[in-house]
Amino acid sequence: MKADSTKLICLACYQDRLASVCENADGYKLFEINDTKFYPAGLLSLPSKDPMDRTSAILACGVTVFLCGAIRNRTRTRLEEGGVTVLGWLTGTQEQILEGFLNKKLHELTMPGIQV
Repeated sequence: MKADSTKLICLACYQDRLASVCENADGYKLFEINDTKFYPAGLLSLPSKDPMDRTSAILACGVTVFLCGAIRNRTRTRLEEGGVTVLGWLTGTQEQILEGFLNKKLHELTMPGIQV
């Protein structure tokens, strides 16, 4: 990462949307966020369907923020203990989520019935 204001974020995606359940994501997409712009930073290879294997992969690549839909408490706790900020219970396209993150409007993209 180039500057202190740069963050590496990971989106738990199903195709071009956030996966409604984190553990069912078919890809973890990485983005570098710097001030008001985001840049694709790669696709995290998913080692298996095991949530703990996936969590280990996220921690190993230096992700600072993880954005997802529904997430198991155990998965969330392990990520947070590893220093990752987890923002869960979100829904929307990849573009909507990235824009919401940049503009501090993720509260507008929470799943129905979720209060933040």
